[in-house]
Order: sequence, then structure tokens, then C-alpha cells
Amino acid sequence: MASEYRISAEHAARIVKNLREASGNNVNVIGEGGVILASSSPERVGTVHEGGKRIMAGDCDEIAISAEMAASMPGTRPGYNGVVMIGDRRVAVIGISGDPEILRPLTKVAAIAVREEVLNAARHREEIRRIVSMKAQVADVAERMKVVALNGSILAAKLGDKGRSFKIVVAEIKKLAEGINQLIDNFSED
Repeated sequence: MASEYRISAEHAARIVKNLREASGNNVNVIGEGGVILASSSPERVGTVHEGGKRIMAGDCDEIAISAEMAASMPGTRPGYNGVVMIGDRRVAVIGISGDPEILRPLTKVAAIAVREEVLNAARHREEIRRIVSMKAQVADVAERMKVVALNGSILAAKLGDKGRSFKIVVAEIKKLAEGINQLIDNFSED
């Protein structure tokens, strides 16, 4: 499931919006290679954040960037940047501009919230995958029931009057298969 841990551009934009509202500061969500996925400064999206790049590479888990450091680190501004981890995998970096000491706790809490959202999204995708698989299996059972009903109808016809009670069972199997297919169709519409 590790490959399922990702932050979409839409999710990153929501994170930025919420953290911007909470802090009043500029916010970045940074992904693989230090590339800024979403930012409260839209012109930064798609650029490389050197601090985020170091964190995503595993050189460190957090960087408090001073004004002096920002001058020597391309694509950075003074602030605090912290990793979002799931297990041993680096999923993203959250960066908030401003006084690093003030922003450290907010960034750490945000990283925890983002980690939980990413885990929930991965669980949701897995549940959907399982439901789709179960639906396919049930549809397969319904199809096989139809084949059994068809074969039973043929056999009942060959038996004539002796196959009358068998025809009733076959008709019920066919109805069950149609009912299952109807349930599957209704489920797909939801």
C-alpha cells in the first residue's frame, strides 16, 4: 500500500489554503525532488525548494531557514519546513514562511494531520478497489447462475411433463440471477 501514499494537487492546494488561513503566512506543500506542489504564492508552484529537496532526499527531517540561509538556498524564504512521514516513506514537506521557532509546532501538527488524511485516502482507495472486485465476483456468480438456468431449461424441456417441477426451480434461479444483476446495476448508479 506504500505506493498509495500520495498527495494530489487538489489535496495540496487545500492544505495550503487551510494553513494559510490558520497562520496568516505563506505556505508550500513540497513533493519529490523538492518541487513545490502547491503554494500560497502561485508563481512558486513547479519550482524547486532547496530545503524541501534536502528533506525529501532524506538529508534531514526539518529545516529552520533563517534570512541568511534563505539568501544562499535557491527557492527558499525564511521559515520552517518539516517532513510528512508515513512509516519510513517521505510523502511531502510542509513549509511555512515566518519565524521558524513560532512556526515549528504548527508545521508539526499540520504534518500529523496531513499524514492522517493521506492514510485515510489510501484506505478509502483500497476499500473502493475491494468493492469493485467483490462486485465483479458477484456479477460472475450471477452470470454462471444464468448459464445453469439456461441449461436447466433445456433439460426440463427435454423431460417434458416430468421436468415441470424442475422448470420452477430453473425459473427461480433465473429470477435470482436477474435480481443480482439489478442490484449490481443499482449499486453502480450510486
